Amino acid sequence: MPPLQLVETSLRHGQQTLLLSRLRRRHLLPVAELLDRCGFAALDVFGGATFEACLRFLGEDPFDLLRAVKLAAPQTPLLALVRGQALLGHRQFADDVVDAFIRVSAGAGVDVFRCYDSLNDVRNLQRCVVAIHAAGRRAEGGLVYTESPVHDVAGFVGLGTRLAELGYDALCVYDPAGLLGAQVAEELVRGLITQTKLPVTVHSAALTGQAGLTYLAAARAGAAALDVALSPLAGGSSLPATEGVIAALRHTDVDPGVDLDTVAVATGVLGQELAGYRAIADPAAWRLDPSVLRTQLPPSAVEHLYAELRERGAVGRLAEVQAEIPQVRAELGYPPLITPIAQIVATQAVYNVTDEERYVTISQEVKDYCLGLYGEAPGPVDPEVRRLVNGREEPITCRPADILDPAMTALRREMRREGVPVPGEEAVLCYAMFPVEAAALLRGEAVIELLGDEPAPAPAAQAGAEVVPAAISEGSGDPGAAPASEAPSPTQDVRELVVEVDGEQYAVRVIGPAGTFSTGGGGVAVTDASPSANGSAGVRPAVSEGTVVAPMQGLILRVPVAPGDSVALGDVVAVLEAMKMQNDIIATRAGTVREVYVSEGTVVSPNDPLVLVE
Repeated sequence: MPPLQLVETSLRHGQQTLLLSRLRRRHLLPVAELLDRCGFAALDVFGGATFEACLRFLGEDPFDLLRAVKLAAPQTPLLALVRGQALLGHRQFADDVVDAFIRVSAGAGVDVFRCYDSLNDVRNLQRCVVAIHAAGRRAEGGLVYTESPVHDVAGFVGLGTRLAELGYDALCVYDPAGLLGAQVAEELVRGLITQTKLPVTVHSAALTGQAGLTYLAAARAGAAALDVALSPLAGGSSLPATEGVIAALRHTDVDPGVDLDTVAVATGVLGQELAGYRAIADPAAWRLDPSVLRTQLPPSAVEHLYAELRERGAVGRLAEVQAEIPQVRAELGYPPLITPIAQIVATQAVYNVTDEERYVTISQEVKDYCLGLYGEAPGPVDPEVRRLVNGREEPITCRPADILDPAMTALRREMRREGVPVPGEEAVLCYAMFPVEAAALLRGEAVIELLGDEPAPAPAAQAGAEVVPAAISEGSGDPGAAPASEAPSPTQDVRELVVEVDGEQYAVRVIGPAGTFSTGGGGVAVTDASPSANGSAGVRPAVSEGTVVAPMQGLILRVPVAPGDSVALGDVVAVLEAMKMQNDIIATRAGTVREVYVSEGTVVSPNDPLVLVE
């Protein structure tokens, strides 16, 4: 039996699950340099949520950061996690975007692409393997492990066989919720190796407490590699600790032979660096949660669920929603509860419970899911639910990307139209996946989230919003942090607010020239300065019988109607994004659009007027 290898994931998966992908370049690179000397099969450093976080919170180009990691760790292959045709987003991209992303990522330093599809639809993994081999890189096909009446070991082995037929060089049993038990792991690894003759990696979260036994069983069954994370970023929602796995397998026939002494040095460096992240770290993420064995809901979906309930003022109905989730999942064909599907199912369960009648409110994501735009469901979708969701519209039967036009040229045109610089392919790819965050970075308007040991921007910087986590702004105990009582410069006005974004609170300090917030008497104005529907600050249009209002807090993505348009009952008058879900807002009566109170990019609260139909 060949020696077992380890894939070290703390620089991507570990920090994503436990630090919300906030690890800074200056902290990441020294650890990468040490890990490069240890003898790991690969370092997981790119993809997943870290790409978005790099744009949104760190104000960095993710591809530039990847190049820096490659320079720091030139010997060990670098691994990227890719959500198949959806890449790093939630929806399928056109083939030319997939080709460009793989090519650019490979050029920036990725050696191994681990590709999975949220529904295990192999059609969404076809283009990736072609693009990866065209770039001269190694392709690893992921099987998302889940449990349901339509999933079993034989089915997963069949899935692995189809991935092998597509040309994948290796397989990964990808178990982000920690559902995989020792016996099933042994059967599955043996079956995959026997049928495909490909090396198999196992990735199983420590969350449920059984990953250690699962890893041992997988290793003895012939697994080629196991995913691990340095102990400061291991456990809970992350993976088993690197040091523990190395020590446990020492002097066995599957001894990975990794240099534990150098690993210990890397662990010490990382542990010291994490002291500055205490304010943004969620202790709950490190805990074991065996209840996931029953619910199959990963922590990210649970957080999403609580946020949805808070938004609707229905936290007290959590138990009802938890009972509704398995029913919704069954009706949708038992999809794996992994991002973004877990959030889609959880949101629909909230709607079904809080509306008192099931499937009255339906998110755009559920509609697209039932139309087959995410891919083919593992099991049959309930026909009555499909009728309620899609009416007479028939689902597609082809590969979802087959209905998408090439997009790279169109994206460049859109960026120019929006005044976003287009320096090259990397910029277009960032914009394709995360347009708001990429546009802010490319325009030089990115807002950087600060840690306790980071200085605030210089006073000479342009006026704007300096955003830091609320817990840090209140004092993290860092000796280098500025005193809370320090007075602002007399030449500046400072206004401090607390805002909530996706359920997370931030302290926001808005800095402007003296007099910016003055009421004329030197005091700070306390009027509501947020733009209202009719464009004047603080004035809210009256709500009448024909007014369509926002059902929840969110961001207006699209307004397909204008004053003078005729609409029928049920026509879409706005598309609202809430908790990364798109929701169609429909006309509640037939008539003529008299007023449109919002535009694309408007942030609305529950019951805010959107459109008046008379």
